[in-house]
Amino acid sequence: MIEILCATFALSALPDVKETEITFPGVGLELKGTLRVPQSDKPLPAVLLMPGSGPTDRNGNQPPTVMTNVLKEISADLNEEGIITLCFDKRPVHIYQSKWPTDKSQISKFFSVENHLSDIKSAYAFLASQPSVDKSKMFMLGHSEGALFSNHLASELNPKGIILLGGPGRPMDVILKEQLDRNFEQIADGDLKTRLTSDTDRAIKELKAKAEEPKDIHPALASLFNYSNVDIWHGYFNIDPLADAAKYTGQVFVGNGENDIQISAELDAKPLAAAFGDRATLFIVPKASHNLKRVDSEKDLGYSGPIEPSLVKALKEWFKKQIN
Repeated sequence: MIEILCATFALSALPDVKETEITFPGVGLELKGTLRVPQSDKPLPAVLLMPGSGPTDRNGNQPPTVMTNVLKEISADLNEEGIITLCFDKRPVHIYQSKWPTDKSQISKFFSVENHLSDIKSAYAFLASQPSVDKSKMFMLGHSEGALFSNHLASELNPKGIILLGGPGRPMDVILKEQLDRNFEQIADGDLKTRLTSDTDRAIKELKAKAEEPKDIHPALASLFNYSNVDIWHGYFNIDPLADAAKYTGQVFVGNGENDIQISAELDAKPLAAAFGDRATLFIVPKASHNLKRVDSEKDLGYSGPIEPSLVKALKEWFKKQIN
């Protein structure tokens, strides 16, 4: 049962945009979000925004330590263009902790890729049900994990366009191994490095085949490959972004930070855009991090500051072409 939780009120920075706290049904819990509707006397284009992995909230944050506001900023930028936005807190966000399973055997299934995808489909249906939305001009925008899921669901939900920001262009097992190997290179102890590399390779191979906790892996890897996340790893590892791209026929914007150390502009963004063919617009954000913020080096994670203005400009120009 969808319900409006509180009265609609105006954003202080955007007086012509009404912001409403909403809920919609997820799998096993009610999910919370923010619907922002620019003032208009006719239906408007609309975008569902999806955050990155882990307990990342509707704004793109993991309070109190990781505060990027990446989706909050993008939402406001789109509202300025007369576009409705829906952002929501996905199931790993801590506001839902009381709803999480207490039985160890159920936790991994609760956070599975399948449940995440079902939640997204429910959010998209909720957005489409709004009388203020022009259903012929609906879009999906994802950052990081959100881009992976947007690409995966695009051929099924068939939005007019998708926006993939910092999204994988390779299977996640390949990317995870690359990230871990890069960390292992810093280890001076050769035996330890060999053990961690071997156990990682085995754990990834086993998890790709089956959602079961790998046995006898090094304690340093235990929290990464534990019982609570085997289902989501299994789901990640079996999504092929390039194969998904080949199934979708709409327009695509692929954006990636030039200095992104999590998702490679060369190895992910460029092949991903190429897989969509002439339907894709590729924008490599100069000097930007995975969080699309300006950085001076690849070691800077780029959490603070505004989104790189060149990306905002490119996004707005792309949207104008799609909705006019």
